[in-house]
Amino acid sequence: MLIIPPPRFNEQNSASTPPELNTRLISGNSAGLTADFPVMPNDRVFLTLSSSVRGGEFNQSFLIATNAPRIEFLIPKGFVEASVGKIVLLLLTINRAGSNSAAPAARVLINSSPIVTPLPGAVWDFSDDTFQGWVPQGPYTGGLLHVINSSVVVDVLISQASSAHIITRAVPVIAGRTYDCSFEVIGGSSAADGSTLHMTVNGSPIGAAVQNITKAQPQTGRGSFTATLTGDVRLGIFNQRVPSGIHRLSLSNIRIQPRP
Repeated sequence: MLIIPPPRFNEQNSASTPPELNTRLISGNSAGLTADFPVMPNDRVFLTLSSSVRGGEFNQSFLIATNAPRIEFLIPKGFVEASVGKIVLLLLTINRAGSNSAAPAARVLINSSPIVTPLPGAVWDFSDDTFQGWVPQGPYTGGLLHVINSSVVVDVLISQASSAHIITRAVPVIAGRTYDCSFEVIGGSSAADGSTLHMTVNGSPIGAAVQNITKAQPQTGRGSFTATLTGDVRLGIFNQRVPSGIHRLSLSNIRIQPRP
């Protein structure tokens, strides 16, 4: 019997009663999901989006061809939007060598609340003790991030080495405009844990990495990009070297500023 964690929507929040997915955070025509479980060739994967609403149920299955550290899924956006205001279930089963193993069912509330979009020169200072629209990603999901004293705090005792986004957020931009971005980071101990952070837009780096992060003093990461479209892009803070073991740092004062 395989021990499989429940799948999750990439854009759902970290609430526990239950977590929520705001459909306005979905970029493009499909909602992304992830299951942090390593798969092997010939594993057969079955995923169901279960809903009480007509048009809200979606099933998919596929055969794994190569080893992968996690499973990525796409569900057409319309099937998710059909369940706005309802709780859906995400059901994952993996067949390995003829034996089925199921993950615990994941309950997610689907909503479509208005997203507060930033004005030019926006700063997310987390002073209201919320994530202000920023969404934990990958190994940082599941309630591992907290907003404390105007900072997004990572305090993990048993971290697994990897590379992953810490948080991302949809940000509206105008085609042809160049935007300068920055964030502040400080470590949680006198010795650096190896984390190496940089900013991204739609997953691509836009600035130099910040390294040797300790509690001695805050450091500032910076980046810039020129928008190629008018609409939403995904701004993120990426950790190239998520450490193994104790992992502590705090993020604050994330900014975006259009150039004149």
